[in-house]
Amino acid sequence: MPHRRLLAAAAAVSLVAVAFAAPIVAQDGERPHGPPDATPNPVPLEVPSGDGTAVRLTTELGDVVIGLFNESAPVASENFLNLANEGFYDDVGFHRAVPGFVLQGGDPDGTGGGGPEYRIQDEEVVGRYGRGIVAMARTQEPNSQGSQFFFVLDDAAEGALAAYNTYTIVGRVVEGMDVVDAIVEAREPSDQIPDPVRILSTSVEQVELPAEPTPEPPTAAALAADELAALLPDSAAGLDLDHAVFTLEQVGPQFDRDIIAELQAIADTNGADLGLLSIAQASGGDDEGFVSIAAASIPGVPGDQSLDALSRLLLPITDLVDAPEVTFGERTVTEVDLGDGPAGYIFPSGDVVWFVITTAEEVESIVTALP
Repeated sequence: MPHRRLLAAAAAVSLVAVAFAAPIVAQDGERPHGPPDATPNPVPLEVPSGDGTAVRLTTELGDVVIGLFNESAPVASENFLNLANEGFYDDVGFHRAVPGFVLQGGDPDGTGGGGPEYRIQDEEVVGRYGRGIVAMARTQEPNSQGSQFFFVLDDAAEGALAAYNTYTIVGRVVEGMDVVDAIVEAREPSDQIPDPVRILSTSVEQVELPAEPTPEPPTAAALAADELAALLPDSAAGLDLDHAVFTLEQVGPQFDRDIIAELQAIADTNGADLGLLSIAQASGGDDEGFVSIAAASIPGVPGDQSLDALSRLLLPITDLVDAPEVTFGERTVTEVDLGDGPAGYIFPSGDVVWFVITTAEEVESIVTALP
C-alpha cells in the first residue's frame, strides 16, 4: 500500500514490515508432512496454558526446551509437535537473527520462504510477546503458518509484535534461553544468515510449565493510546480498517530528535507530559482504493499548537508553509502532497491532530465524520 511511512504508526509498521520480511514470504517447502488434526478453540482461553508437553531442540550450541501451549494454541502446538516427532527440524538452521527482537528458524530452505506443503488454521493470539515466547511466523494472508517459528528476545519487542497480534504464541522457553542468546550472538544479524546455527535433533519430554507472568498494569501512555484508538472508525470508504496503537516509548527511537525536542518545548509550555504522546492508526485497502486514518495527541496540548511539528514528525515532509488549505463543510484542513498516490489531509480537533490519506473522491465524507 502507498505511503507506509505516513504516520508514526507507519513508522512502526515499517519497522515490523522490515523486521518480519521473512515471515511475510510464502512458505513453499517440499517435505511431505500432513497438517494437524486439531481445530482452534471455539472460545479462546484467557491465558497461555499447556499440559507440560515440551520439545527439546538440540542445537550446535546447546539445548533449548520449549514448553508448548497445547491447550491455548492446540493447532499450532500439535503442528510443532508433529514436525518435531517427524524429524522435520533436524539440520534446519536459524536463518534470521535481529538482536533485541527475534531469532527465527524452522525453514529447511534457509531463505525465509520454506516450510511444509500445507498451512495451518489461524488461532486467536493468547498471551503477550515477552522475552522467551515462541510464536509462529506467517505471512499477512490468513491461515499462512507452516513450520517457521521465532523466539522473542526482549520484552521491548512486544509493542511491534502486538501491533499485528497475528503470530500465534505456541510456547515458552523453559530451559536454554542463554543458548538462544548465544545463537543470536554467533552470527552477524541478517534475514538470510549464510551459515546458520543448526538444530541437530529434536525430542519430546514432559516439563513443569512455569506460571505465566502477571501482566503489569497499563501505563498512562498506554491508556492514552487506547483512548485515542477509541476515536478511530472501524470502516471508511466501504473498507474495513485494521487498527494499531503506538506510544512514544514504543516508536520514539525512530523519530527525528530535533522534532522531538521541539515537541518537548511545546509540551512544557502547556504543562503537559510528552511521554503521553500516542498515535492510533486505522487503515485498509483493496484493488479499488486505500484509506489510512491516524490520530496523534499529546494530552493537554491543543492540536493547533502541535500540528506542524507532528506533521513533520510523522509524514515525509519538511514543512507546511506552502501547503494549501481545503474546506469541507465547517472544517478546514491542510492538504499535503505525498508524491505518488493519495494526498494527505491534516487538521486539529481539541488536543488531537488527525491525518487522513485517501482519494480525493472519499476525503470529504471521511474528514467530516471524524470527531
